[in-house]
Amino acid sequence: MAYRQEKVILVTGGSSGIGKSICQYLTSKGFKVYGTSRKAQEDLGFPLLSIDVTDDESVKLGVEELLRREGRIDVLINNAGIGMMGAVEDSIPKDSLKVFETNVFGPLRMMQTVLPTMRAQKSGLIINIGSIAGYMGLPYRSIYSATKASLGMITEALRMELKPYNVKACVLDPGDYSTSIAQHRQVNIPEQSPYRSSVVALEKMIDEEVHSSSDPMEVALLIEKIISIPEPKVRYISGKFKQKLSVAIKHWIGGKFFENILVKHYKL
Repeated sequence: MAYRQEKVILVTGGSSGIGKSICQYLTSKGFKVYGTSRKAQEDLGFPLLSIDVTDDESVKLGVEELLRREGRIDVLINNAGIGMMGAVEDSIPKDSLKVFETNVFGPLRMMQTVLPTMRAQKSGLIINIGSIAGYMGLPYRSIYSATKASLGMITEALRMELKPYNVKACVLDPGDYSTSIAQHRQVNIPEQSPYRSSVVALEKMIDEEVHSSSDPMEVALLIEKIISIPEPKVRYISGKFKQKLSVAIKHWIGGKFFENILVKHYKL
C-alpha cells in the first residue's frame, strides 16, 4: 500500500464519466489522485484541480498547484475529451478546431507541462485515452475519429523520444461505455443538409449503444494494471468484444471490405 500512496496521479476530465470512475477507483486503491475540471464540483471523494486543458495559463497554474502540494507527479492520464457528429460536407472549421483543441492540443499542453518534472525525476507515465474510433474513419464522426487518431500517433512518437529519460507513455483506446458523453457532444446538422436524416438516425443508434454499454469502471481496472507494469505496451484496447474485434478485422481484411461492414452496420 505504501508504494501506491507514493504515486501521485493526475486525471484530466475527472469530474464525470470514465475520468470520474478512474479517480474514484484509484483513490480507493490507495493512490494519491487528483482530478481536473473546468468548473467547481461537489465533493467526489478526491481533490479536483481547476484546469481547462484548452488554456495554456490554466494548465500551467493547475500543474504548478499540484507540484506545490505533492512535489512530484508520477502518472498523467489525459482523459478530457469531447465528441462531435456531423457530415464532412457540413463541418464548420472553427467548430472542428474546438474538438481538436480539447482532444489533441489539450493532452499536448498537459504533456508539455508535466514532462520537465518527469524527466527530472527520471520516472513517470503518461496514459492518453484515445478511442477505438481512432482506428477507423467512422461515418458522421470524422472529426472525432481524426482527433483520436492524431493523439495515438503523437503518443507513439513520444514513447520513442522519452526512451533516454525513463518516462513511459501509452494509449488506452476504449469502445463505448455507459457515460454522459452524449451531453457534451457537438452535433452539427443543418436543417437543409442532405445528410440530416442519416445523422439523426445514427446519433440515436449511438446513444442507444452507449446507454447499454459496460460500466466505465472496467477502464479504471485496466488503468490500474497499466500503472503496475514496468514497460507498458504501446496500445491497449477495452470495450465490448465486437468493438475490440473490429480493430483486428480492419487489419486483417483491408479497407474496402471493412468499409462494407461499417456501411451495413450503420445502415447507410
